[in-house]
Amino acid sequence: MNVLRHVAEPVNSLLDVGCNAGVWLRDCSNRWPRARLAGIDINQSSLEKARALLASVEIRCAGAENIPFPDQSFDYVTCLEVLEHLPSELRSQAFVEMWRVLRPTGRLVMTVPHDGWFAWMDSNNVRHRFPWIYKRLVGRGKRDGNYEKMSRMVEWHHHFNLKELEVLAGERWKLAAVERGGLFLYPLMDWFSWPFYRMGIPSHPIRRTFEIIAGWDYSIDFGSASYGVLIVFEKK
Repeated sequence: MNVLRHVAEPVNSLLDVGCNAGVWLRDCSNRWPRARLAGIDINQSSLEKARALLASVEIRCAGAENIPFPDQSFDYVTCLEVLEHLPSELRSQAFVEMWRVLRPTGRLVMTVPHDGWFAWMDSNNVRHRFPWIYKRLVGRGKRDGNYEKMSRMVEWHHHFNLKELEVLAGERWKLAAVERGGLFLYPLMDWFSWPFYRMGIPSHPIRRTFEIIAGWDYSIDFGSASYGVLIVFEKK
């Protein structure tokens, strides 16, 4: 799956919804230095890192369901591995907001977990399936605290099928492209990475090796069995 394949040059403006620490926005800034770039997230700690990394990028603290930018502000919106973290009742509103801030014929490029063969391996859902393992391995996750501040509960890490996404998006979008990737190595490498995060050494060479393996897995399209999906919607 390749996000850049669906972003046409030159880019004049782009909003990243759920920008985290700004790694994708940094790549965008390097690739399109003249573009107006912006990002939103609910994680204050990550936003501080993003602001330190990207002084020229507009960084705001906000959720996808309440985007703090005027109508028709951007040519592109990216939303990468974010929708599954939203409470189910806010997902349709997130699509409404992303549609609102896009210019006519603008593009939304989104990645989410796919309802494939190995969706059950999602390590993020261990807090629900095996809460005692989650406490033991992770403790109280940072994301948990951020959701509490937003008066939300950490919900099940949902895996979507294409029909679900089209229904959530509604009729104001045109489906422009679909890519799928990954099978079981991606979630398996995520499980193997947990001890390194627990010890505070996410940059350890072994953990980085897991990341490379996961990336290779995601580069292969396994069709309906795939673990992840990339969807491109165009604003009608």
